[in-house]
Amino acid sequence: MAEPLYPPLVMPDGVDRGQVTVWSNGIALDADLYRPTTIDPDAALPAVVLCHGWGGSKLTAERYAALFASAGMITLTFTQSSWFGSGSPLQLLGDAPEFGKGAEDRHGNEALTRVRFIRDLVAPFAWTANLRAALDYLEGEPHVDPARIGVWATSFGGGVAVYLAAHDDRVKALTVQVAAIAPVSGPVADLARKRAIDTARGVIDAIPQGVDPWPDMAGTPFLAELARFDPLAQVDRLRMPTLIIDAGDDELFAIADNGGRAAQVLRTLPGTVVEYQVIPGITHYGIYFDGYEPGSRAALAWWKRHL
Repeated sequence: MAEPLYPPLVMPDGVDRGQVTVWSNGIALDADLYRPTTIDPDAALPAVVLCHGWGGSKLTAERYAALFASAGMITLTFTQSSWFGSGSPLQLLGDAPEFGKGAEDRHGNEALTRVRFIRDLVAPFAWTANLRAALDYLEGEPHVDPARIGVWATSFGGGVAVYLAAHDDRVKALTVQVAAIAPVSGPVADLARKRAIDTARGVIDAIPQGVDPWPDMAGTPFLAELARFDPLAQVDRLRMPTLIIDAGDDELFAIADNGGRAAQVLRTLPGTVVEYQVIPGITHYGIYFDGYEPGSRAALAWWKRHL
């Protein structure tokens, strides 16, 4: 499934957008920075990093980022590694044949080899590292108050954001929508464990490409990583105010087992601030269309209350 054709961004008055590069583990991530046009020299503003989902890009979140910036925040959207305009991890394929058998002989720390560029990979731990790098970038942006940084995320990116926020105390408020939070289960979990074992033993490629297609989704899921990726198990570590928004007619997964279950866990924790909203009558991708207005306004109100 290709990324939906979202309604076009109408840039609000008083907001500037500029393309920037976020570096994550040596990979250049394509990103956009949104800032209020006028900022007082001594201002320290709240800031939000926005994280897309499976098959998405920085454009998934552009309308949200512009809206938040129009309310006086500095916001950053980025594209996960190996997708669209972002750089790729490399897989080593061995010596370049034109350089002969001795090509593996290193001179210092350099060698000649063949590589494969990995594209369209859904790798949850790499995505988590990329989100952390985006936080690092935003924390260093002029006029950002490091004590008032939030994370907004959608779909598969919602689970990534939950995982990151559970381990990074810079996240002072969290908003996720139509979030995939539960781990893989059933036959998929069994296959994922097999992939992890076969990867470790060198039976299959270390980084998959074009295998294990997910129904109706683009790209390659890194099942060996998904076998160990369980955002739901991290929910009880969340200590920041958390807003969870779901689509009442989500067709991709059961919201009761994902956002609903996460909200249930958070409500059992003393002192936790959590709000769970279900927008009726919309599908998973409907959150960006008929669900955009209520979802984006709820997120904006959350930032105003908690950042």
